[in-house]
Amino acid sequence: MSTPAPMTSQWSDIAVARLLDDASCPSCGVDALQNRRCRNCGADLSGRIGLELWSASRDAATALRARQAVLERVPRLLAEPSGASATEPSPAATPPASAALAAPAAASPAAADPRSSATVQSVLAVAGAGLFAISAIVFTFFNPDLSDRALRSVIVGLITLLFLGGAWLLARRRLQFSAEAVGALGMLFVALDVYALSELTVSGLSPWVFTAVGTLASGSVMVALSRVARIRTWLWISLLGLSVVPSMLGYAGGTVLSAVIGHLGTAFVALALVALVRATARRFDGRLRAEQVTLTVVQVVAVAIVLAQARLIEADSTTGYWLGICAILAAIAVLAGLASRYLARGLWSFVAGAAGVAAFTGLPFALDLGAHGAEQWYFAFSAVAGAAGLIVLGALAPTPATIERQRFTGGAFGMAVVSVLATVLLALLIGAAKVLGSFSGSDLVASVIDTGGVLAVVLGLAAGAIGFGAFAAITLHRDIAQAPRANGVASLAIWLAALAGLVFVCAPGLLPWAQIAIALGLAVATSAALVLVPGIRAASLRLRLPLIVAAHLAVLLAGIISWTDDRLAAWAGIAVVTAIIALARTVPAGTRFLHVAVGYAYALVVVATALGQLGIGTIALLCLTTSIGLIGAIVATALPQVKPAAWYSILVVTSVPFVIGVIQVVFERSGWTALSTGIMFLLAMTLLVSRRPGLGIVLRAIAAGLLIPSLAVVVICLGAQVLAGSASPMTLPVIAAIVALVLPSTGVIRSALKRRGIGERDATVARIALEVSAMLTGVIAVGLALIRVAAGLPTTFLVLVILALGAAATSFWAKRRYGWWTAAACLTGALWCVWALAGIGLLEPYLLPPSLAAATIGLLLTARGAQGVPLYTSGLLVAVVPTLVVLAVSEAGETVGAASRGYGLVAASWALLGLGLLLDRGASPRAERLRTLCTPTHGVAIVAGVAGAIQGVRFGVGADMVETGAIPLVVLCLGIGLAGAVPAAAAARAILSPAAIPQTARIRWSSFGRLSARWLYAPAALYVGLATWTAIERDWFTIWLMWSLMVAYLAAMVIVAVRLRNGRTSLPPVWFIFTLAFITAIVAWSPRDLRVEWFSLPLGLFALFAGVAAMRGRQRDTADTQRGTLSSWPARWHGSWPLLAPGLGVMFLASILATFTDPQTWRAILVIAIALVAILVGSSRKLAAPFLLGIIVLPIENIFVFVVQIGRGIESVPWWITLAVVGAVLLIIAVTYERRAGDDNSIAARLGDLA
Repeated sequence: MSTPAPMTSQWSDIAVARLLDDASCPSCGVDALQNRRCRNCGADLSGRIGLELWSASRDAATALRARQAVLERVPRLLAEPSGASATEPSPAATPPASAALAAPAAASPAAADPRSSATVQSVLAVAGAGLFAISAIVFTFFNPDLSDRALRSVIVGLITLLFLGGAWLLARRRLQFSAEAVGALGMLFVALDVYALSELTVSGLSPWVFTAVGTLASGSVMVALSRVARIRTWLWISLLGLSVVPSMLGYAGGTVLSAVIGHLGTAFVALALVALVRATARRFDGRLRAEQVTLTVVQVVAVAIVLAQARLIEADSTTGYWLGICAILAAIAVLAGLASRYLARGLWSFVAGAAGVAAFTGLPFALDLGAHGAEQWYFAFSAVAGAAGLIVLGALAPTPATIERQRFTGGAFGMAVVSVLATVLLALLIGAAKVLGSFSGSDLVASVIDTGGVLAVVLGLAAGAIGFGAFAAITLHRDIAQAPRANGVASLAIWLAALAGLVFVCAPGLLPWAQIAIALGLAVATSAALVLVPGIRAASLRLRLPLIVAAHLAVLLAGIISWTDDRLAAWAGIAVVTAIIALARTVPAGTRFLHVAVGYAYALVVVATALGQLGIGTIALLCLTTSIGLIGAIVATALPQVKPAAWYSILVVTSVPFVIGVIQVVFERSGWTALSTGIMFLLAMTLLVSRRPGLGIVLRAIAAGLLIPSLAVVVICLGAQVLAGSASPMTLPVIAAIVALVLPSTGVIRSALKRRGIGERDATVARIALEVSAMLTGVIAVGLALIRVAAGLPTTFLVLVILALGAAATSFWAKRRYGWWTAAACLTGALWCVWALAGIGLLEPYLLPPSLAAATIGLLLTARGAQGVPLYTSGLLVAVVPTLVVLAVSEAGETVGAASRGYGLVAASWALLGLGLLLDRGASPRAERLRTLCTPTHGVAIVAGVAGAIQGVRFGVGADMVETGAIPLVVLCLGIGLAGAVPAAAAARAILSPAAIPQTARIRWSSFGRLSARWLYAPAALYVGLATWTAIERDWFTIWLMWSLMVAYLAAMVIVAVRLRNGRTSLPPVWFIFTLAFITAIVAWSPRDLRVEWFSLPLGLFALFAGVAAMRGRQRDTADTQRGTLSSWPARWHGSWPLLAPGLGVMFLASILATFTDPQTWRAILVIAIALVAILVGSSRKLAAPFLLGIIVLPIENIFVFVVQIGRGIESVPWWITLAVVGAVLLIIAVTYERRAGDDNSIAARLGDLA
């Protein structure tokens, strides 16, 4: 809520500032007083009349201040704001009256101008002038009757004078924004005049020269005129043109070097123009911020172009080329240093530092080492140069006060990092080559680089480390507050030094054993230093981390190199494990379990390698290795001295080969696998009954869950080892018997665990894990019985029966309720096996008996007062949904009777509707209980109704054959869709009927919210369209029927909108119905016999009707303050954007896109006409959406027309006449509005006033 006090205060301040302004003429308001005479209107204020006028102005200013003081003491009652004032932004700040009194000569008319730069009139002025200019361009350049170049230039020149003169006159009449808009268009035509001048270039001279001269002359003149007329668009565009003159001259040179110099000149000229703008700012708003920002952007873009083109400059030699590059970088550094005095100080400081170090880095390339075959030494010298540049510029050289030291140093440091980056990448490549070569058995490092190159890389990394270390030391010595930053640089230096040591290990001249010894020696020595040297041990983690990582990488590299020879890997493995023990001391105790895991895993790998050298087969090797690991895990479990973290590591490592062995069982089964799995069974049993410290509930549950699967694997492997042929018919029933025996015994096992001293919670979780693993094993057994050919359906039948007996026993003795359900499922599966053996292949015999039986049981339970609704609902859904899925995905039928399943489902929908109505009858207690089944019955009826839509789709696509005779196919599809939609709609109405729902069910149903209730009618609406869409064909009856269906959807949408305006409704949301209408429109349009406007205009108009209905309803009733949602649209939405923009967008978008694909003159004119109407309605009714959308559509449509359409489908004469008329109308309206509004009403004309 607001009051008009701020606006009144601003008005008073403005009036006082105007009265006390002695720099502007009080007669014409122009800042043109010289010796008390106006150079603009000729007013003479030098005599007594001038003193009298000044005295009257001071008295009036004093009176206004007194009036404002009284006005500020007036009490104000806050009232509900109107639509206009609620959205009005705060006025621009103006100089206070005291400031105007203290320095009246400094008050600028521009600063006191209260007019907004974003008024409706201003936007209209821009749009009108733009359209008028475009019409002139079309007339001039796209008119086939105007091919004379001279005449075209004369016309462009006249238009230029027209716009420039018009801008001058508008500025004189203080219509500032209109003057700026027209002035900008005038500058556009000035650019066209310069282009016309460039076409007069004589042969042998570049057109860029004339363009540069014309730009320089016109820009200079317009800068001078802008100061007089105070038109900022003239100044802004002229400065932009003057700044690019050097670039034009550079392109006139015809070489890349001249272009680079030209762009550098543009950057320096833009820098000089920034100073000029600051000196000129007093004539305008005092700052000219936009002009300064633009010139700064020009500098940035020019520097970016220079950097992009610098690599392409011409030179006679490599030395000259690189010296030129360094000179360009040095020039950029100087430019950045000078530019740091103005805008973007931090950016230019960064660029100065980076460019300076880059100039240093480029100097070694001028040595042309490649000519002497020593190009690999670039990696060393570039790092040295980068480090030297960082020390000189970043640490030793003084910097100007305008440069931000931190940003400058950051740029220098970043470029120094880049200078060593290539060396680092090559070092990483050497390491990768060494690793890959060790795996492949070849020396890839020698193929990448020789020993001298490796030495150059090592020296380059060392030089970088020394340079960064020296920079860190100097920085820390100068300012102790920079310690964190210095530590970061020192950390980078240590990283480089560590990388140098690792690269040295990869030198191709060293033998493998020497490389292993050096790597392990570096790792052990580094570990010892980290642990034993006090200074290193006390250093921060940032400084110690590179050494820790380097030591670990050294051990890893030694291990990889050792595997180049199996005999070498055996003894080297012992050294690697020993080094891992040393590495463990360098990390915190809480993370040393990782080293235990790696060491244990590596030891198992070494053991496996040794067994492989003895000639043991793969399966036996894997199983023996797993067995050794499992035995070690059992021993570690029995030893309490092993820390829990290390013990967990051993268990995790041991599980890896065990899992591999289990997976191997799928492909090959043997007694070796039974051995390792049996030991795993012993480990799981040990973990289950152990009371070891650290044995948590999760691990005990995992151990319990592994018992039955391990035993099952043992049975399978022993069966494969002992029995000849497939053992599935024997082993699978045995596994089922194990499961059937374990499930009833879990309670006994839980009691035994509790007697051993294991807690209640652990024993219970172990029991649950045992049951879950047993049931999972049973499921796997059933799956194997179905998959294995040797087992077949008889074995599956036997397995299911055994499991059913075990499940029943579980419920009977162990009192587990899931047993009866499991037994029922197993027996059902066994029955299905019998049916499959009998050759029954239809879905319904398998599906309907159990589902209908479940529904019947649920109905009986409900009638008896039990909770049978879920079972009843599930039974109906299982009976209907799978059949619907089969109907939807089944292949095309070959006979007319193939649609019987669809007809049957539609009949089922009607039958369920009747059943629901039958259950709703009666008043006895049993009838009341049965009435709770009405809602699920009707809900399933709605679901079954989709069969009509699916069958209609099948008829439409030809999946099912049907004899239609003389009846069109679309009518048949519409009929079958209605056959499913009518019961769905009736069922929805029955659900929503209060008389059909008992009180308890009604309360429960209402908890879903009104959104769910409104969606009940949505399926019926969808079924009709879905059934009809696929029947579209190139037939006028079909197309118009589909169009009529679209209109019917749209009419229903408007009805829903009107009902929402008047109150609540149970009909589907508007957006959903509109989506159906939109899809129907696309389908009807797809034959391309009707233009897109036949569909887009009705869609947009009806959406507009819905929005307008909501707006009128809100005007009558404003009590609804709830926030609107997508489903409530258009109700509870406020403003033109959510209510009118959707309809307008649909109307505009289709025709604009069609202009691109199907150019027609009438279509382009129609879009412009609709946009004009939207603009006029929006401005007159103060509606933002139509106004702004119309403004946006105008340039978009013109762009589409200009890009591809002029001359192809759009006639130029009607087009430019239309644009001229519309532009003239908008321009005249805008100028008239601005003249009428003046200073008093301009604030009320802001765009914020639009609703």
